Formats: sequence, C-alpha cells, structure tokens
Amino acid sequence: MNTDIPQPPPYYSPQPHAEPPLPDKLGMRSLFEALLRSPKALIQRLASPGHGALLPFLLLAIVSMIIFGLVLGTFAMHEQIWAAPLKITAGLLISGLICFPSLYIFSCLAGSRAGASQLAATLAGMLALSGLLLLGFAPAVWIFTQATDGYGFMGFIALATWFIAVAFGFRFLGSAIASTGANSKIPLVVWSCIFLVVTLQMTTSLRPIIGRSNRFLTNEKLFFVQHWITSSSESLPAPTASETSSQPGE
Repeated sequence: MNTDIPQPPPYYSPQPHAEPPLPDKLGMRSLFEALLRSPKALIQRLASPGHGALLPFLLLAIVSMIIFGLVLGTFAMHEQIWAAPLKITAGLLISGLICFPSLYIFSCLAGSRAGASQLAATLAGMLALSGLLLLGFAPAVWIFTQATDGYGFMGFIALATWFIAVAFGFRFLGSAIASTGANSKIPLVVWSCIFLVVTLQMTTSLRPIIGRSNRFLTNEKLFFVQHWITSSSESLPAPTASETSSQPGE
C-alpha cells in the first residue's frame, strides 16, 4: 500500500515591487514619473536638503491646474474659458501660501526636523501630485460639462475630484514629513483639515468659477457651505438670440 501523501507546493511569496531609482538631477519628466511611480524614492530625496524640486513641482502644479480649470471653464464657456483656469490656479497657490506657516508649526509639533525649504518643496510636491490626479480626471469631468447644465451637479463633480486628488496629496505630504523624523500624525491631520477648508473657502471667495457673472469677482462675503446651498438648484441660463444665431449650421 502506497502511503506517500502528495505534499502541497511550497508557498510562493511574491517579492515586493522595487521602485526604479531616481536620477541624480530631477527634471520635469523625472518628477512627473516619480510622483506617480516612485513616491517612496522621491520622499527619500525630499528628506535630504539640496534636492532642487521646489520650482519643478510648482510648475507641474500650475500647468495641471490650468488645464483642469480650462476643462471646468467649458461648462459655462465665454469668459470662463480664461477666468476659471486663472482663478483655480491662483486660488491653489494662495491657499498654499496662506497655510505654509501653519504647516511649519504643525510639522514641528509632530516632531519633524525638516527646514522651511524642505517643507516648501514637500508642499509643492503635494500640490503637484494633486494637480496630476486632477489632470487624469479632466477627460471625465469634460464629459459632464457637456452633459449637464446644473450648477449643483457640476459643483459636486468638481469637488469630488478635488477631494480624491487632495487625499492622495495629503498621504504624500504625511509620508514625506514622517521621513524627516515626525512621530505624531495628529498635528498633520489638523493641518490637512485647515488646508482643505481654506481651499473650499477660496472657491467661494473667487467665485464665479463654474457659472457666469457680469463681474470677474464678487464683493459679497459668503461662507462656502452657504454658497453651495444657494447655488445647488441653479442652472445655466438659456442662450440669448444673438448667441443662438451665431452658432454654425443655424
């Protein structure tokens, strides 16, 4: 009688994915690929001074926000084609400047040893990663700009994409600051909430971004939640007779 019992095959443990090494000099293309493919290696580079990534990060963020703003501008067309990209890009950069001092304070409270230049590059990297994710959402957002005329729904789509993009940006920021010695997450969570609220209020302060208005900016002071409630049921106005007659084929 054969008593040999077939043995199960040995357990195969897949090797962890190794990120490709970063080049010595970080250019626009290498930073673009590192943000998406090698975030850990990029975070290690940011933990050391003299990386020179601040300006390329800012350029990536600016270009991404301009393109995403252009897509949002196609919802109302007309002056929003140039106004929406300008307001979104300016609002993002202003929000970063406003929140940078508190980022330095909260990173110190978290135990980070990063200097101001390192934190500035890290914040720019967070904005660049968020911008690249918004750039990836842009084609889908454009479909909705052409399929609906409701401010509320279009605002929901824009905010949903921003929440997703900035969530990945916060994760990048937290990992980068943790690599500089931070041992507490609570201060960075508090700062993330502050930054998110500032960006949301900025969308109201710089309104209109999605809709149309006779003014480039409004003087009315309004909390962003109140603005969402009042504009959620509005829709784009019907085109005038001159606009309709100017369309081709009519």
